Amino acid sequence: MNLRSITRIAQSFGVAVVDQVALSGANFLVGLLLIRKTSDVDYGSYVLAQSAISLLIAAQGAWLYGPLAVVANRQTPERRKEMIGALQGSQSRFLRRGAVALLLIPPLLVVFGAEKVLLGVVSALTILAGWAALQREYLRGTLLIYRRPHALFRADLVYVGVLVAGAVLAAFGPKPAAVTAVSSLAIAAFAGGRAAYAQIKADPGWAPPADAAPYWLELRTLGIWSSVGAIIYWIFSQSYNYVLATRFDLSAVAAINAARLLSSPIIMLTTGTTSLLLPTSSAWLAQHGLTKMLRRLILFLVGVSALDFLYFGFVWYFKDWLTLGLLHKVIADRDRLLLLWFGVAMIGLARDFLQCALLALRSQKSMAWLIGVSAAVSLTIMWFGLGKWGPAAALIGQIVGELVNLAGLVVLLWRQFRSGAGR
Repeated sequence: MNLRSITRIAQSFGVAVVDQVALSGANFLVGLLLIRKTSDVDYGSYVLAQSAISLLIAAQGAWLYGPLAVVANRQTPERRKEMIGALQGSQSRFLRRGAVALLLIPPLLVVFGAEKVLLGVVSALTILAGWAALQREYLRGTLLIYRRPHALFRADLVYVGVLVAGAVLAAFGPKPAAVTAVSSLAIAAFAGGRAAYAQIKADPGWAPPADAAPYWLELRTLGIWSSVGAIIYWIFSQSYNYVLATRFDLSAVAAINAARLLSSPIIMLTTGTTSLLLPTSSAWLAQHGLTKMLRRLILFLVGVSALDFLYFGFVWYFKDWLTLGLLHKVIADRDRLLLLWFGVAMIGLARDFLQCALLALRSQKSMAWLIGVSAAVSLTIMWFGLGKWGPAAALIGQIVGELVNLAGLVVLLWRQFRSGAGR
């Protein structure tokens, strides 16, 4: 790797890190405002809406963005542009129809007494927020495939600005705050998506409308197993919010997510870095082979891990001020929850970097089976541990499941390496 390549990669990832700092800071500020200025019911409702949206994003990322990032990097510039444009038009039409159909459900549930009016309104707003978030995520992924982190950063600043403004209104404006908070998710995602669309339109531009069917067929094999894995992974990494709401109440959801909020910069940094690494890993594999791709991934893993440890050291040293002074929250079993969340974040970092390599190697089917086993282990420990450990059981189960998953990923990658794949 020459000096010019190193400089270009460093600049790209530097912008990606700054972008994630902005997104993480915004999410932290939103969470802080809602924890301090709204009720546990309002904040818990917001968290459940976020969790539902994260499932949609994970499913779309696995079905569409992940396979597209792998396939598009092997195409000519013109075919890549046509593929991305055709899939965007197809995705947009599908989401509009799906959102309209889903929006009919909450009013019917309210009319027939299955939901309270407030829950129906929040559900409808969550559907709108999910629709906008899916469109935005596809456009963000497109900018990453085109390797335009600066343009992505500009688009994300629009999202951040609108989201924070909405959170301020939710915290200090009319109640119930949950309505305003979830509305801000929808409006921010829509605004951020429009900004990303404009960035792509300016450079490299959108291709004329084309039939997306051949491209969906090309992505289908990778997308099916990626989607299965992503949905199963969401079950054991996010469903704890719904389990806690069922077994305890929304106050338990609010408490465990208040502790998570302090670890959110680590989680967001991991998410942002790996979203850029996925298309980059595919390009590295095609250009340099498996060995060099793994070396580069390990270097980035070490660098991001060092930043994460520094941040957690800061959180641990100032934990009293952060929880009591900043959050104005007494968190039961705080120290154990903080340590567990840090464990979840660090294992997740290693997992995501290994997954980047295996996704580039098209190992989606094996990964889906592995995630299924990990989820079964995680959910079993969580469900039966709630009575003994309380809400912390959700994180203990998640860590054990993540360790099973991580060990399996190492085995899969070792097999690929021994077989000479990608060399």
